[in-house]
Amino acid sequence: MADALLGPVVEVLVEKAIHLASEQIGRFVAFKKDLEKLRDTLTLIQALLHDAEERQVTQQFVKLWLEKLERVAFDAGNLLDDINYEMIRRKVEIQNQMKRKVCFFFSLSNPIAFRCKMACKIQKINMDLKRINEEARNFGLQPQTGATDAPRVLPPPNVGGFIKNRESDSVAVDTGFVGRENDVSAIVKMLTAPNNNDTISVLPIVGMGGIGKTTLARNVFNDPKIKEHFEKSMWVCVSDDFNANRLFRLMLESLEAPMTGVEGKDAKVKRLKGSLDGKRYLLVLDDVWSKDSVLWNDFLESLRGTSPAMGSWILVTTREREVATITRISSPQDYSLEQLSDDHCWLILKENALGARKVPTRPQEDIGLKIAEKCRGLPLAASVLGGMLRNKEIGEWQKLESGLQRGENNGIDEILKLSFDHLPYPSLKKCLAYCSIFPKDFEMERNQLIQLWAAEGFLYSNPRNNNMCMEEVGNMYFTILLDSNLFQDAEEDEHGNVVNCKIHDLVHDMVQSISSSKTLRLTESGSDDQGTFPIQYLALERSEKEMPFPPSERFKCITTLFLLEDRSLNDREISFFMLRVLSLRSSSVEELPKSIGKLTHLRYLDLSRPSIKIMPDSLCRLYHLQTLRVEGCKSLTKFPENFTNLVNLRHFEVRNCTNCKELPTLGHMSSLRSLHLESLDGITSIGPSFYGESTIHSGSGSQSPLNLFPALEHFSLRDTLNLTEWTEAEVDDRELMVFPVLETIEIEDCPKLATFPTFCM
Repeated sequence: MADALLGPVVEVLVEKAIHLASEQIGRFVAFKKDLEKLRDTLTLIQALLHDAEERQVTQQFVKLWLEKLERVAFDAGNLLDDINYEMIRRKVEIQNQMKRKVCFFFSLSNPIAFRCKMACKIQKINMDLKRINEEARNFGLQPQTGATDAPRVLPPPNVGGFIKNRESDSVAVDTGFVGRENDVSAIVKMLTAPNNNDTISVLPIVGMGGIGKTTLARNVFNDPKIKEHFEKSMWVCVSDDFNANRLFRLMLESLEAPMTGVEGKDAKVKRLKGSLDGKRYLLVLDDVWSKDSVLWNDFLESLRGTSPAMGSWILVTTREREVATITRISSPQDYSLEQLSDDHCWLILKENALGARKVPTRPQEDIGLKIAEKCRGLPLAASVLGGMLRNKEIGEWQKLESGLQRGENNGIDEILKLSFDHLPYPSLKKCLAYCSIFPKDFEMERNQLIQLWAAEGFLYSNPRNNNMCMEEVGNMYFTILLDSNLFQDAEEDEHGNVVNCKIHDLVHDMVQSISSSKTLRLTESGSDDQGTFPIQYLALERSEKEMPFPPSERFKCITTLFLLEDRSLNDREISFFMLRVLSLRSSSVEELPKSIGKLTHLRYLDLSRPSIKIMPDSLCRLYHLQTLRVEGCKSLTKFPENFTNLVNLRHFEVRNCTNCKELPTLGHMSSLRSLHLESLDGITSIGPSFYGESTIHSGSGSQSPLNLFPALEHFSLRDTLNLTEWTEAEVDDRELMVFPVLETIEIEDCPKLATFPTFCM
């Protein structure tokens, strides 16, 4: 299934290279002709991609042509990124010298040598592209109109159609939960039955993938009778890693018990005992695959010691009958979940396709009923197909029904693959495929996901695009995936905005299969992959022992690195990659390598680990950086001096850095769009250094207003317990505007804050 992603990958890379080349023309006179040639050749090739994507399925030589184009377009994008970085670096150096009133210019780099080096590289890429274009003509590839990607054809946000109301209440229809009311009642009755003299009983819910086991378990879990009957409730997604130590950690997290770093299994069991002792509890183990009875019995034996109370239950969901047989205790039989009727599938499909509207015509309803029959009683299939038909005319319904009629199996895998193929933009397909970097049942944060997509170059702003910025494009993509039911389990904030979501494990299986040649996740129970394709997205999750970075050529094109294990990071390793995304969550990094400044392509940096103490000044050479997240760095006291050099920073979040005494200067950061400050107990005052007005030399007689935080749209300040004052920004000789485009400001739980600036009133 990996071939399904080849076309979208190439289209996104080519579009990105054209975009970058167009931006650079005119900025570097020495490269103007070469850049124009690069842009024009790529534009000619771009028109052939639609034909190539269709033909590569049956013609191997076209597939090889696309793979060759992918490599050259990837190199072209990185080269253009290097040129842009050099332009920004020079601009920052000049601005810094003007601020210091230095009259001479000194740069460590040699501009003549740089121009020569870049010119040679551009010429080589142009030669490669010329050969690729000639091969395309020899293959007879035909240009297609209307085959370009989202930056040329995106509709305005929220134009047409309806946005499904996802706020749950007692009246709303749960589109994934039609026809299961009797199942909920039967299971709730079984779990709350009196006179249960066993300390632990287990009920397995068995059914095929996509039939609604998790949704059923969730409705049981949240039933008022269950809440009343059990004193504690825990939800754990097991998936294919049945590791007792991991499960006990997830149970503690579900109970919101405080974690104290790395602990062994015995320590976790003791902490569980402290929370559960003498209490009747419900534990849901969702998506269990392991058929190892030894592992199950070991887990159960340890769990029995946590509470002697009678009547606790474990609810297991699984696709495997053998798993149900191994896990079943005190239940006469497992609970087999049957397929829904075609009528129930039609209700789900209709709700997702039309919302509260009626079916326009009887012929359209007849087509819908035929499509519902193809769902084979699976609510996931019905919701996904309904999402594909959202706001579509009867012709699209007919086309989908005909396609399903031609299909041989029309199983859930084929239906999910069909939904992927029908996504409207290649870059949107890339965005969905990128989600395979996350583990199953991972709660994806909306803003973080959009920032990751932007960092990888999947989102582009374009004036022809209704002036949509990359965040707006990302929000629209997120909404499309949510409304298509490829994203699910949406969580909303108090204002009704979706902030988190998940993807169904079958959707995860699909995107993992599609992305297998690009994405690699190494986990505790997994083995090192020995494939041949160059990996681009890598997540290291092992924690039992430190694993060295893979040194092979296969890993030299990595652009995303999630370092989720307890290990360090050194200069040699960090320079091995061409990173756009670096996440050091749960990583034992006490000090960032100075060479982090060499990651010139980096757009997204997450430094969320308590052991980080120092941020080197070289961090401020990340001129392309768009997002910086810092969380739980309790030893961190301040940020680097030259923080304002991060001229492309758009999103800055600092959380739970309790010893941080001073915020960086942010007032003159012209790209900053969102700022989130939370749980900064060391901050007592927000004053001049926050605005940075002392660095501005306005000159007497200047009439233009000075804008501080000129692009900031969203600002939140929370749980900063020792903050007592927030002073005004001041400048002597010109008009001052602070937060000129601010849309939202949230100030919560700052009990000592007594002084506010007037612009917050």
